[in-house]
Amino acid sequence: MPDRGLLEPDAIVTAALVGPHPAPWTLTGARWAQVTFEVEREAAMARMPGDVSRPVPCYARLFLVDAADSPAGPLCMAALMLGGRFRMLPKNVLVDAVVEGASAAVAGAFGAPFRPGTMNLTRDGARLEAVVADESGELARVTLPALYAVDLALLRWDAWLGYVDHDGAPAIVEYGPQPEPREAFLSKGATVETPAALPRGHAWRALRSIGTITACYEEGTLTLSEPVFQQVMG
Repeated sequence: MPDRGLLEPDAIVTAALVGPHPAPWTLTGARWAQVTFEVEREAAMARMPGDVSRPVPCYARLFLVDAADSPAGPLCMAALMLGGRFRMLPKNVLVDAVVEGASAAVAGAFGAPFRPGTMNLTRDGARLEAVVADESGELARVTLPALYAVDLALLRWDAWLGYVDHDGAPAIVEYGPQPEPREAFLSKGATVETPAALPRGHAWRALRSIGTITACYEEGTLTLSEPVFQQVMG
């Protein structure tokens, strides 16, 4: 039997799809990275909805993007997600996401869980570093050392599952990154470090990395597709 998530619908924060910048969004002058890492089973199951089953081992993904322009202007974003299976297909379940720039516009275009924060993505030759923070302080520090170029067709990007308000009830929507990269890289020895000062119940600490699986980086144009309604959560 599948091992399904334990997140209750009434614990999910949703957002309405409203505003002047509906999806899809095309991000130009974009740089984006993704690190996949193993996490503790109990922490993953507590933050995964019952409609999603877990993989073995449980893993999270941190997706970072810095775009010179978007429908709402310059944008930096860090999305913390859990890997899972929804209707038998691999997906990324959004747990938390901070946006530097038009966070309200992002939430209006894509739903929850986007909120204000900062993300600083810096590349120095073959080394990439990023710091993610919110108003309370640092959430994660990411390093991708020794980037090496790979074929553009090598990298795959699973769809995302987020949450919207549907007549007062939480509903799942699906969308995701559609890259048009100019360059693509992998990295060995990547790390995601979470401050020990974060409370134990904080999602970013609970889903701390216990071992990196893969890490990649691309530059080019990135489109975030239109959210597609999947189902109301009951």
